[in-house]
Parts: sequence; C-alpha cells; structure tokens
Amino acid sequence: MSIDIRNNTELYDVARLFFGDDCPSITLDNFGDEFTVKINEASYRNIYTDERYNIIPRERRVGRLSKIALYDALNVFTGRVMPWGALTGVRPTKLFYECLRANKTIEQAENIMRNVYRVSAERANVLKRIICAQRGKVEFSPEFYNLYVHVPYCTTRCNYCSFVSAPIGKCAEQAKQYVDLLVDEISRSREKLSACGKKVLSVYIGGGTPTALDPKSFEKLLCALDGFDCEYTCEAGRPDTVTPEKIDIMKAHGVTRVCVNPQTLNDKTLALIGRNHGTDDFYRVYDEVKSHGFVINCDLIAGLDGETTNDFINSYEGVKKLAPHNLTVHSLSKKNGSAIRYRDGENADASQMLEYVLNNLGEYEPYYLYRQKRQAGNLENVGLFLQDFQCVNNITTMEETVGVMACGAGAISKFIAGGNIYRFANMRDVNLYISRYDEKIPAKLDYFSKVGL
Repeated sequence: MSIDIRNNTELYDVARLFFGDDCPSITLDNFGDEFTVKINEASYRNIYTDERYNIIPRERRVGRLSKIALYDALNVFTGRVMPWGALTGVRPTKLFYECLRANKTIEQAENIMRNVYRVSAERANVLKRIICAQRGKVEFSPEFYNLYVHVPYCTTRCNYCSFVSAPIGKCAEQAKQYVDLLVDEISRSREKLSACGKKVLSVYIGGGTPTALDPKSFEKLLCALDGFDCEYTCEAGRPDTVTPEKIDIMKAHGVTRVCVNPQTLNDKTLALIGRNHGTDDFYRVYDEVKSHGFVINCDLIAGLDGETTNDFINSYEGVKKLAPHNLTVHSLSKKNGSAIRYRDGENADASQMLEYVLNNLGEYEPYYLYRQKRQAGNLENVGLFLQDFQCVNNITTMEETVGVMACGAGAISKFIAGGNIYRFANMRDVNLYISRYDEKIPAKLDYFSKVGL
C-alpha cells in the first residue's frame, strides 16, 4: 500500500528538509525491508537487509527504515546531503545512547550514526564528544528532580521568540499577582517533592526574562527558592533588565549560574530583532556579573535575519574572548508563535556559521545538543563548556534522565516512573494561569502522585 508522505508527519518532515513546504508528489511503498520511493515520475528502490540495520529496535524498524529510504531517495533525486541525515523528531544523542545500551562501543555508535542514520562525519564526531562530556552526569536518578520556574515577562518581545512572554511595562500589576501565585506553587511543589522523598538536583529560573521583574517581586520570587545547595541558574538574558541591585539579590539567595545573552554583538541586528539594548550594555552587565563570582552562560543565535557569516563570526569570537563558562549557539528556529516565519532557502549562511563554530572551538567542548523544527539550515543548538563547567540542568533535561517539577505559566512538568515519562502542562496563557490556579495546580500535584511517585 502506497503512503502519500503528506499524510505522514514524520516522513513529510524528512521531505521538508529538501523542499521546505513546496514538496513534489512523493509516495513510499514497503514490503518487509524493501522500500520503493516515487518522486514525481522517478522511482527509487532500496533493500535494507544489511546487518548494520539490526541496531534499530524491532518496534521502530519500519518507521526508521521508511525515513532512511526516503532520505536516500531524496539524496539521489536532489544531489543534496543534510548534516543530520535522516534524523528528524528525535534528539540525536538519544540514538547514540541507544547504541551504547546495545553494548556498542562509542566508536561503533559513532559509525552507526554515520552509516545507518546518514549523519555527517562531522556531526557524528560532535555527538561522540558530547557523550564523553556527559559521562557521570546523565545516569537515571529516580530520587532526583530538576525544579524549573517560568517567568513570562520581558522588556520587549524579540521577533524570533515563541516562548510564553509579555512586555513587563504593560503587565506590571499582573506580574505582581503572578509572582504571588508562582511563589505559592513553588512552595507546594517543594513540599510535594519532599513528601515523596525526592531531592532537587538543580534549580533553573527561566523565561521570558526573570530579571525583568521589579526588584521587590524578583526578591520575593528568589526567597521562595532559598535553602538549596545545588546548581542554581537564573536567566538574565536581557542586559537592559540587570541592575547592581538585582545582581546582589541573586548572590544573596544562592544563585550560582547567570545567563547573560547578547544573541549578537551587532547593534544593527539587535535593533532589528527588537531588543532595546546595545553591545556596550552587554559588556557592562557581563563584567558586573563576573565580578560577583557567578558561573556565566552566554547565548548567540546563528541565522538572524540580515546577518552575514562575518557578522556572526565577529560575535562568536567576541564572546569567546570573554571566556564565559558556557556558550550556547542556537540556530534560528522560526516558529509559528514568533513574528517571523520560515521561508525555504533563506539565510544560507547559517550552515557556514555553525561550521565555523565546530571548527573553531578553542578551549571549549560541546556537551549538549538538541534540534527543533524549522531551524535555519536544518542545523542544531549546541552548548559548549570550559573544563568542568557543564550545566547539569541542561544535560539531564535534554537527555530526560531526571524528572522536572515545573512551575509557572506554560511550564511543563515531566514525571519519570517505571521507565515512562509523563507530562503535565500548566496553563500557557498568563491570565488563565491566574484565573484557574486553584484548579490546575492541585491537579498537577495530584497527577504527580498518580503516576507512581
């Protein structure tokens, strides 16, 4: 029976790597391990009986081979290769770990990524380096949970952003009410974890921009998170929201890591994407945060509209010169919730930008990686670290080896029990989070108990 790939999301995602949303007519037939792909009038037949494909779990064999067969046909039809081969909809490191659990060596797993899933040699090597950097930090630990807290406010909304956030200037009174409820949810969530014998592995306050809150609300929030002796991160991604007073508040309440995110060191681009700070503001805040002894993470985005490869390289080398403990490079992802939209073929420089990063790591090593749909150049987000400064929260959250108790609007908790992952999403809209708080938060905590904790 022929499958029209437009009626199969996973297969259509593979085709979109090559054609964007303007796909030709493509059908796929399979009989056992034999696959025939028809693209317009062209036909491509492949048989996957080679023993290397035995690594694919039986329950996933047809689905994964279908994607590989489609990728192989599109590779011949277009003459193009993709850095991540046939991989869509799965974190590449998960497949790498799947190979290791099947008693493959790390070198064999690297070869499987290349020869089975068609990942490029360079990206397969990056995966190997990431797995080495994660050793000792990703073991499944049912007694631990990460505590995530979401603050859905920023000073302005970046045009690429799809996160739950609103301009703080228009929501000042709502923000105070929100923080009061958030503090209550944190308290009840902490009590639930303690009653279930769970420990907090890491705390992460994200957004939005937590430091967009006024100092009084910001300190009230951090007071609710006192008493932890663990990795504790607070995003302060917008330099225009960070003041000496807020830095002191973070230090006084045990924050150990601070994210200061320039995204680019090009002032023209900063204005274009809707950020109301300049490069000088970033440098000032970076120095102030550094002087207080925090571990620092900086984010950059490859593929911002209007930026050339040289623009990005200047930003990357400029931030690298500061030697932040972590440096995360994101490939622009144009999602439906953002003010910009994906257009196939635009910003061809994005691939060159990521290639430059991977070939010019300097003292950095990659330690986590994830991919999203509609990323520029079909690329990835990669986190880099200086020796011994891996962020445990990033690793365990991405590899899903530790559950997440998540608080705030749009926050998604992940409860791990019996080898399964159960998710519970808070109301995404801030007004609904507030109005339905008394209904939804008890439901979250009740669900936490029902799934086996």
